[in-house]
Amino acid sequence: MALREQKKEQTREAIIAAAFGLFERQGFEQTTVDEIAAASTVSRRTFFRYFGTKEAVVFPDRDQRFPRFQALLAETQPGESPFGRVKRALLALAGDYMSSREQVRARRRIVDRSPALQAYDLELDREWEATIARALLPKRARKRDRRRAALIAGALMGGIRACLETWFADQCRGDLLALGREAVALLEPGVLATADHEDDQHHGAD
Repeated sequence: MALREQKKEQTREAIIAAAFGLFERQGFEQTTVDEIAAASTVSRRTFFRYFGTKEAVVFPDRDQRFPRFQALLAETQPGESPFGRVKRALLALAGDYMSSREQVRARRRIVDRSPALQAYDLELDREWEATIARALLPKRARKRDRRRAALIAGALMGGIRACLETWFADQCRGDLLALGREAVALLEPGVLATADHEDDQHHGAD
């Protein structure tokens, strides 16, 4: 089984490398799945066994990172608030991005040249944002709680995009984790102040 899994991973990496090379040379829209399969010496059927769509091969780490993010959000540490869990999960992913910076840079170059991929990337961002919003909700969420969670999640995603833009502008040479901590530090006081204000209102009503 170990050898079989190793061969599967080698095939997957070969498909990714071939796809990225073709996308960078001739563009995403201009590249076909058949060309990727041929360049990686696999069949078209094998390509779709590893990646459901041509777009998916541009984001090969999504199937690992998104479940990991969800698992991190599900972890509960003593005294940790929902915002604290989200912060911990986001900073962990910043570390992951830094460990694969060359692939992330290559993906950025490909996405920047493709309107279709930009739209696909935005849809993925919305899924992450919705997941963050759900993680921020209390067990008995009211309409106001859902609105507040959506606003905070949107602000966090905006901060993430700003961090990534800064990182990309520096050719991914900087410390993305430090940028992430800075962004969260700017947002967290407002989030906590709002929570304290709502708690005071609630206790006052009681």
